[in-house]
Amino acid sequence: MSFITMVWEWLHSLPSLAKFALGMAIIFGIPPLSRRARLPAVVGLLLCGVVIGPHVLGFFGEHAPIADFFAELGKLLLMFFAGLEIDIAQFRREQNKSIIFGFVTTLTPLLLGTVVGLLFGYQPVPAIVLGSLLASHTLLAAPIISIRPGDV
Repeated sequence: MSFITMVWEWLHSLPSLAKFALGMAIIFGIPPLSRRARLPAVVGLLLCGVVIGPHVLGFFGEHAPIADFFAELGKLLLMFFAGLEIDIAQFRREQNKSIIFGFVTTLTPLLLGTVVGLLFGYQPVPAIVLGSLLASHTLLAAPIISIRPGDV
């Protein structure tokens, strides 16, 4: 039996509390390593989550409550960090543009998703839910707002 196989089996045989502790160690250890590699801490955490997640190494298992907890925590942290990036003073200066941008980036995917759902034969309510699912990802457009004319 090779060393890698032994380590692999040992990692998968750890109790849930030990896996949780390892996850917490990753949360505290990866951000400083990411900064040394000149990457944002969130990017390092996301990459680490992909690697140890159920689709690559499967460290926590496929349907494990610990993996689900860390996935939810990652999503919340991503939204929190995006909120920290918003400059309130700039938002107030550009309030009308920001509100219009918010409506456009919400309504466009909502309407397009609903139309696509209806074209694929969904009933109206499920089609609207599909459009709402797409519209809820407007957080991904936040970096577009933060680009200032002098940054390009």
